Amino acid sequence: MNKIILIAILFGFSLNGWSQEDSTKVVEHKNIIRWNLTPMIVVGPKSVVIGYERVINSSQAISLNVGYLELAPRTNVDGEKIQFFGDVKRGGFDVTLDYRFYFKNRNKYLAPDGLYWGPYASVYNLNFDGKSKVYDDFGNEINRVGIDASLTMYSLGVQLGYQFIIKKRFSIDLMLVGPSFTRYAFKMGFDADVPLDPDDPFYKGLEAIFSKLIPGSEIILDGVDYTKTGSTNFNYYGFRYGIQLGYVF
Repeated sequence: MNKIILIAILFGFSLNGWSQEDSTKVVEHKNIIRWNLTPMIVVGPKSVVIGYERVINSSQAISLNVGYLELAPRTNVDGEKIQFFGDVKRGGFDVTLDYRFYFKNRNKYLAPDGLYWGPYASVYNLNFDGKSKVYDDFGNEINRVGIDASLTMYSLGVQLGYQFIIKKRFSIDLMLVGPSFTRYAFKMGFDADVPLDPDDPFYKGLEAIFSKLIPGSEIILDGVDYTKTGSTNFNYYGFRYGIQLGYVF
């Protein structure tokens, strides 16, 4: 995540010289359709999230993002694909609404060009289900596990970002900082041919993957019974960041 934010900052400021040269022209184009690249990088290449921004006045705008999410197979520390992510049906969605306040005194041009801040609310869901195989160190199949899992995150936060308008018709939106208060609703159930043990490598692999995807997962997963379907709700922090490419009209 830190690498993506750093790349976004460097990439954005390198384009600063290409921004609008005539501020009186910016307000004439009050709409932006955007493509959010971040879910493709972070969640999976089949994830598609599209956004729309509407300028309200010279310093304010409202923005909505809606899209489909599909979690790509994850790898363990040795670079090998974790088997239970390879044979399951995956899906999800992302809906985010934010209101933007563009800094009048800081920005050289009118909205939607320049530095902005504002509140946002989002609903983020990932789900997967199906049968997965478990192998021993010699490649022999030793277990089959049915998985039915869903994670939904409800977030309220505040973001800081910078949007570049290029050649009057194109935009690059960098969402740099976006902490939030997040409610996690997590459901997971297993139906294994051989009952799972908390020390099973399958469980350890699952735990390692979620530690990368979910802040505080070690707390969320603590005490979860993996021999039957269960659910847990948990309040923790979240974060929004990303890069969006758009067309201004």
